[in-house]
Amino acid sequence: MMVRRLAPVPVYLVMRAISSFAFALVLTYELAYHTVTVGLTPFQLVLVGVVLESMTFFFEIPTGMVADLYSRRFSVILGVLLTGCGFLIESLSPTFAAVLIAQIIWGLGFTFYSGAETAWITDEIGIERASGVFLRATQIGQVLAVVGTLLGAALSQVSIALPVTTGAILYLLLGVGLCLTMPETGFRPAARTHLRLREHLTQPFVSSARAIRIHPVLWMILLLGMIIGLSLGGFDRLYTPHLMFDVALPQMSSLTPVVWLGIINGIVTVTSLIGTEIVRRFYRTSDQHVIIQLLLGLYSGMVIGSLIFALTGQFVFAVVGFCITQTLRNIGRPLLIIWINQNAQPSIRATVISSYWQANAFGQILGSPLLGWIGTVASLPVALTVGTGIYTATLPLLLFARKRWNRAQQTNSRPPDTTS
Repeated sequence: MMVRRLAPVPVYLVMRAISSFAFALVLTYELAYHTVTVGLTPFQLVLVGVVLESMTFFFEIPTGMVADLYSRRFSVILGVLLTGCGFLIESLSPTFAAVLIAQIIWGLGFTFYSGAETAWITDEIGIERASGVFLRATQIGQVLAVVGTLLGAALSQVSIALPVTTGAILYLLLGVGLCLTMPETGFRPAARTHLRLREHLTQPFVSSARAIRIHPVLWMILLLGMIIGLSLGGFDRLYTPHLMFDVALPQMSSLTPVVWLGIINGIVTVTSLIGTEIVRRFYRTSDQHVIIQLLLGLYSGMVIGSLIFALTGQFVFAVVGFCITQTLRNIGRPLLIIWINQNAQPSIRATVISSYWQANAFGQILGSPLLGWIGTVASLPVALTVGTGIYTATLPLLLFARKRWNRAQQTNSRPPDTTS
């Protein structure tokens, strides 16, 4: 078979479009599959999340070495294929063991894929052109995620496992397609010596520690990441059974609870797009004070929305609370990354962002089992309320950051002493 390499930008855009579509198919309905078909308890649900986050936490740097020392293209393709294999295993075998194995394979695949795709397209077209391509790919991915969520709702009418199986097959086909079309002409592998390998492994930790020591605001951001992981890791695993079992969903013959889940997540995707566009148009996100103020407002709204979602069994109020929580969360996520960028030196920016996600994963590893245990021995509303209580700890941190920023601005704006 003749292999034809295509131009990198079309390949990247198609790759992001298909992966966003497939991921929406899987992620929206995976938890429903775990809850209804596999029959996992709340504690088992969060244990599944802990396994996934542990893979991300421990293998992010080692798999990054494959991309840096061997091939970005190979790392992307391997990650896509492993992700598809993981999803396919859990959809074909409705057992707790299969679900755990799937999280291990999917988590490993994600670590191969996540950073390598960005590095690959940047190598191929240059950093200046890459910024515009990233934005276009994000917009395409958001639209395809809505389509994937709605299609998944239709497929779930046939079988709850069908959206997961379909998404898994799309990932596998994408991996095969990338093998045949994905170029790699701009990559220059690092020297593969033992010294280089050792330096590559230790340098991220050394750079992160130095950056945090020089810029104290970074430790607050990392602490924010851990608190968010402590609270929202459990939320992500428990909101599906809460919606399906604790909330009185409208009884309509054509709309099963799983279809309602797809519709609700579709609404969240649309409102997140609108909210992000409002922030982009009307707020100066290059100003750190604006970022802190926005995060304060968004996180405060999330606390209110989460409490409404956790404490009411009425459909309308629960959906409104859920949509508020997830929409504000989606709007706040890129703002937090922008804030990190504003405080990290360019040479270590990727390392600091990686450290944030590791702190977030560490928080999920600690918090998810606790909330899952509470959900099992008490109730899901109690577990979700406790998670919300943990999340409120982000607000004092942001208030402290705002106070620190205001003090720094007053110091910088103070006129020099001209007395003699």
